[in-house]
Amino acid sequence: MAFFSCRKKEKSISFYYWRTRFHLDSIERKTLADNSVNTIYVRYFDIDLAAGDSSAKPSAPIIFDTPLMGFHIIPVIYLRNRVFEKLDSVEVVHLSQKIFLFLSQVNIAANFNTSETQFDCDWTEKTKNNFFLFLRNYQNISKQIISATIRLHQVKYLTIAGIPPVDHGVLMYYNMGEINANNSNSIYEKTIAEKYNSYIKTYPLMLDVALPIFTWGQQIREGKVVRLLNKMNFMDFENDSNFIAVKKGWFAAKHSCFKSGYYFIENDNVKIENASGNDLLEIANDIHHNSNQKIRNIIFYDLDKTNLILYDQDIFKKIADCIY
Repeated sequence: MAFFSCRKKEKSISFYYWRTRFHLDSIERKTLADNSVNTIYVRYFDIDLAAGDSSAKPSAPIIFDTPLMGFHIIPVIYLRNRVFEKLDSVEVVHLSQKIFLFLSQVNIAANFNTSETQFDCDWTEKTKNNFFLFLRNYQNISKQIISATIRLHQVKYLTIAGIPPVDHGVLMYYNMGEINANNSNSIYEKTIAEKYNSYIKTYPLMLDVALPIFTWGQQIREGKVVRLLNKMNFMDFENDSNFIAVKKGWFAAKHSCFKSGYYFIENDNVKIENASGNDLLEIANDIHHNSNQKIRNIIFYDLDKTNLILYDQDIFKKIADCIY
């Protein structure tokens, strides 16, 4: 009975697109087609404080190179939490108006309309009132469906974090550990996730869930992380004669060298982190058993061939089968 009830709900697989130029290559298109994806959550622009003053401004707006026929596009706006630390309530209201106008301009340039907006902000107890004011005012202006990203700690400590005034939330099921030079995985650690899982079913909002398919590296020097290496995976270093594998997921620079714009000195270590296919199935199983059917959709972060080539072609459908 549990098997069949799990499959009564239509499986919905979506992806985030997190680059400044929207262009789909053949691998990305095939993934969308193979998984019957029609919704893409596109990062439209970021909002941060302008250098030299306290005003909040958009940066790095998306440019669309690929025709969007057949896709339902949902804009995602990333807002730095410090924006809501600096602005007063009047400025917050003005910000919601400016963002709606700027988003509308992006849509006009791309020659299409959107009816839903998602906001990504890791708000805190200090900033929740301003952020929630922003959300309420944006919805009043836009008359659209709006959603907000929800971190695991905001689910567990909802009395402190507050509940955003949105139509639904998106549970960000990744980046749950610390970035450090030990053997832990900052993207996904089951032991950390288990501290939060039981709270998902009691969260008062319906939720989508965002799962990690991205990989990054950490450049480590003398036991300290000196930078994150975005869009770099195991194969980048396995096939590079300037590096040697020292243990699973770890590499060392044999001598000083440049790679992908980063400078390494002799004996710098690189730790590669991601969530494997088995990790993702484990996550899906845990979510299924702890969500009490609160999960609406699955969104994978993010649609990029450098991520997709690391997984079996059927992994996304297997995850959907497990969650629903």
